[in-house]
Amino acid sequence: MPPVKEYDVAIVGAGPAGAMAAQYAAKGGLSVALLERRADVRIPIRCGEAVGLKGASLSIPIESDWILRSIRTMCMVSPAGRRVSFNLSKKDESYILDRTKMDHDLVLRAQSAGATYYPQTPVFSVIKKSSHQYVCKTAKGDFQSSLIVCADGVESQCAQDLGWDTTLAFEDIETCAFCKVTDKSIDNDTVELYTGSTVAPGGFLWVFPRGDHSANVGLGILGMHSTAGKAKELLDHFIKETYPSGTVYDFHCGGVPVGRWLKPLVKDGALVVGDAARQVNSLNGGGIAYALFAGKVAGETIAQAKQNGTINYKHLRIYQKRWAAFCGKQQLRQYALKSTLLKRNSDTFLNTIAESLSKENPEKLNYLRIFMRTFKRHPLMLLKTLHLFK
Repeated sequence: MPPVKEYDVAIVGAGPAGAMAAQYAAKGGLSVALLERRADVRIPIRCGEAVGLKGASLSIPIESDWILRSIRTMCMVSPAGRRVSFNLSKKDESYILDRTKMDHDLVLRAQSAGATYYPQTPVFSVIKKSSHQYVCKTAKGDFQSSLIVCADGVESQCAQDLGWDTTLAFEDIETCAFCKVTDKSIDNDTVELYTGSTVAPGGFLWVFPRGDHSANVGLGILGMHSTAGKAKELLDHFIKETYPSGTVYDFHCGGVPVGRWLKPLVKDGALVVGDAARQVNSLNGGGIAYALFAGKVAGETIAQAKQNGTINYKHLRIYQKRWAAFCGKQQLRQYALKSTLLKRNSDTFLNTIAESLSKENPEKLNYLRIFMRTFKRHPLMLLKTLHLFK
């Protein structure tokens, strides 16, 4: 039997949240084991790879070699096929990232900071020996630590083992299908978003360009509208209709949380981050910026908790306070807005909005104007929504 490996911190999952937590905890002088079930953290990438500069830059500079495309134009397509396009302003600057490059680099940074990386090391179970002692059971032996970070995605067996209720309501999860498509008709600078009950009921379909007339194409269906295989069936249909001569590859499926963040984020010496903690944009499921922020704050908090050779476990609660005060507050607003829109999320409602926006000057359109137009015919809904931002 392999000997027990002992570390100050064990981090389960080496995605952006886990790698950031590992980097900052190791920088603070703690011994860190970063455990990843995959042989290569870059495969598969269950993500559209889109991120806003404003959100990501709160945690980390976006490296130029991570950027596949800078997005210039947004095009929204209604259920009736009405297209509404507008150019993004500087403050809304957005990118399509190469997550294979970014994720790889984040792990390298964690290693450079002193973390020990264990790829191809799935954690079978996590045992809480005491309030401040944890054991990760793996085929490579046991990893014992004083602190543990659950960063193992939406399914998070780690969080379940440690007593978190990770159940998601049907309205708080989307079943998604993803792939890459190469076709000469793909615009290299335009993001396309399709809505409607026949395209992606309760969710949306995206086309995120990666350059050279290729794109990440995927869709998410809200759980209450989904059945086995439906996401893939709808994506196959869209690709066949839209890109009949296109080359399709890297097809995979997965769940994306679109709910509220998990409370509490800290239990004794255990923390949850990223998709495991439901730290995503509740409107669209985007989680890159939130994962980077949560991982960094968790890692910094862990590092600060070690004082005079011992760990102040009460200090770990600072992580939740920092998350709640900034990203958490923003996410709860998104969730409330999503819940409001779900009551009106019919094809008729979406077509009416698109018809109204189509009469606007495209050069004057932006996210705020679209928001106001959406609620123009529903002043009570607008007042309720604006109240969320006080």
